[in-house]
This record gives sequence, C-alpha cells and structure tokens, in this order.
Amino acid sequence: MSIAALQDIERQLAGLYARQAEVLVDVASSKPHVDEYLILGTDRDDERSIRIEDAVREEVAAALRWAPPTAQARIDDARLLVGPLRAVLDCLRSGEITAQHARILTEVAQRLPGRWAEAGEDAETFATACAELMRRVLPVARRGTLSMTRQAAKRAVLAIDAAGEQRRRERARCTRDVWVVDELDGISTLSARMTTEHAHAVMAEIMRAAKTTRSAAAATPESGSWTIGEHRVHALAAAVLGGATSPDATIQAHIDVVIDLPTLAALRDASIDSSPADSGIAELRGSGPVSAAAVRDLLADPDVAVTMRRLVTDPLSGHLLDYGRRTYAVPQALRDFVVARDKVCRFPGCRRRADRCQIDHAIAWDDGGHTSPLNLGALCTRHHQLKSHGSWEITVSRADGSCTWRSPQGRRYDHDPPPF
Repeated sequence: MSIAALQDIERQLAGLYARQAEVLVDVASSKPHVDEYLILGTDRDDERSIRIEDAVREEVAAALRWAPPTAQARIDDARLLVGPLRAVLDCLRSGEITAQHARILTEVAQRLPGRWAEAGEDAETFATACAELMRRVLPVARRGTLSMTRQAAKRAVLAIDAAGEQRRRERARCTRDVWVVDELDGISTLSARMTTEHAHAVMAEIMRAAKTTRSAAAATPESGSWTIGEHRVHALAAAVLGGATSPDATIQAHIDVVIDLPTLAALRDASIDSSPADSGIAELRGSGPVSAAAVRDLLADPDVAVTMRRLVTDPLSGHLLDYGRRTYAVPQALRDFVVARDKVCRFPGCRRRADRCQIDHAIAWDDGGHTSPLNLGALCTRHHQLKSHGSWEITVSRADGSCTWRSPQGRRYDHDPPPF
C-alpha cells in the first residue's frame, strides 16, 4: 500500500458520498415536504391542525439505521448539494474535496438568507449567496484542511451577509442547550451550547477556580497528582452542584439508581455480558449500565444523596399495572413502570428519553386497546404523530416493551428496549 492508494480511497469515498446525496434527494424530494392533518379535539367539538415535516426521514433512518435527526441533517445537506451547491457536489464526485469539506459548506449555507424559499426574490437571493460562498470557499477546500475551510467559510458568511449577523445570532440562540454523551469506562461528556461570550466567561471562571484548587491540593496524596484538566472538571462540578470547595471534598449528588437486592448486597455483580439469571442489575437513570461496585461505593458515602428504586412488577410491588378497559388515562404507577421499562422512545433508532415522551396505546383506545403494559409504550411527540397520522403502524406490542413496526413502504422493523 502507498500514499497514492490512500488518496485513491479518499476520492472513492467522496464520490460515494456525492452519489448518496443524489439518491437521498430522489427519495425525499428536492424541497422539504409538509403533511398537514386536521383532527378533532378530545371533546370532539373543536379542530386542530397537525403538521409533520419530511415524514420520509423516518423511512430513511430506519432503513439505514441512522438516528432520525441524523437522517434529516443528511437529507438537508443532500438538497443543498443537488441544488444551489451543485459545484460542491461536482468537486465531491471528482474527489477534489472530502465529505467533511462538503459538510462545512452545507452547514454554512443554511445560515444564508432565503434558505428553502420555493421561488421569487428570496430564492434568487439564496442562490446568489450560495454562488458567492462557493466562489470564496471552494478554492480553499480544494487544497486546504478542514480548519482552513471552516475559517474561510466563516469569513465568507460575514462578507456575503454582514447585515444578517444579528438575525443569525438571534436564530442561533434557539439552539442553546446542554446535553450528555455517555462514553466508556464510567466517563461521560457534558456539552453546553451557549453564546460565545458566556462560554468564554464560564471557561475563564473554571480556569481560575482550577488554578486555586490545584495550588491548595498540591500536598494531598490523591488530588495532588491530578492534571489541570481534572481540576477543571472538578471546578465545573463544584460550581453547578455546590458545596465542594476543594478537590478532595465530596459533591452532593441526586440521581436515580436501579439495582436489585443481591447486587446491592454484593452477593453478585452486575454484568451486561451475562444473562439476567447469572448477574445483577445496576443502572444509572438516563445513562445506562454502571458497575455494581461504583453503585455500592456511592450508596456507602454519607455525603451523597441518592434516590434508589428497585423496580418490580406485580405481585411483588403491590401495584396494579393492568387497568384493562376501565380507564384511557394512564395512572401514574403504570406510567412510571412503562418509562422505566422502555428507557427511550420505542421508535427504531430514536433515543429520546422515555420520561420526556408521551405514553401511547399501541392499539388505540377507540379501537379496543387496553391500558396495560402489553399495549403501552413511550413515544416522542413526532413519532407518536407519525404513528397516529403518518401511516407508521405498530403491528406487535409486547409486555417487555419490544415491538414491531410496519413503515408506510411496508418495511418491517423490530425495536427492543435498551437492556439493563
């Protein structure tokens, strides 16, 4: 193998990405498509409208095992490449740029005025802006790194639409958020998307606190060997959770842990690789499996406040979990059970947390469906609407939370709740 072979592979990958973009547009259409449904309200007297944009994205997501938001982003990118960014697609097809370079241009193009306008002056403005973006950035992308291309794209946007800077800032404010990505070995990444000035102000305060605690902890056996990065992490946790002022102080924690009694008593350890009969269960609510030893250490610490729930089904719990046809509304005990069982939205590939979802009757109540674990499941708002109005159907719903879907194109997809 040689460097030339690596270059050839990269060109082939770029060409495949270009081809995939063209097929995505064939499947999803060149413009966003919105389905509108007029439905009766719960009292049957009023009407309300439901809008579902790009319902085809779930068909694409399920078939390719993409998360639905990923499918939407790829469809949006493809529409730009096949449309006003056609020159970028041509560069991809010839292998002059990589897929990563192309994504930078599509991301920046979506900030330009007139995006997705069907026709008229706005559409012409967007086409002109895209042409100018390519004129300024493509020469850099053809010969430069991703970082160089990103910087060129940022400069281009400011030059093309300087008057729209405030508009872009206001629109970007709606994307502010905080989220967690769970990794391996008991580590997760906490990310915050905020205004630039706030982000740098927060970082400056974290750096100040980290330097202070690093100096104070230099003589301690444990925290004296910490890296500056570990001190920064501790400073952030202390600022958010409160109470901790030094690296060796314990931070108060309020979390939900699901664990069975034998594991809690150290009679057996939890293992995600073993069968349920051979191992215990330990799970951090909203995260997933954790080591049983870590949970026991957490519970043994007098400075840590933990909410622990052992979730069992009738008859051990004493709760009635099957309400049959006596009520459409889902009682709280049953809702809590379904949320704990499903963990996430039960649509294939969706990872929306179940406690942020709606509880759906797989067989509709009006069609004779029961209010029971067998017929209930967590669905996020979009996938609940797609099931009710978008021709997606749950053909089989099971008491363990697993289910089978049939798509509008007749494809079958199975879903299983994430394991404990």
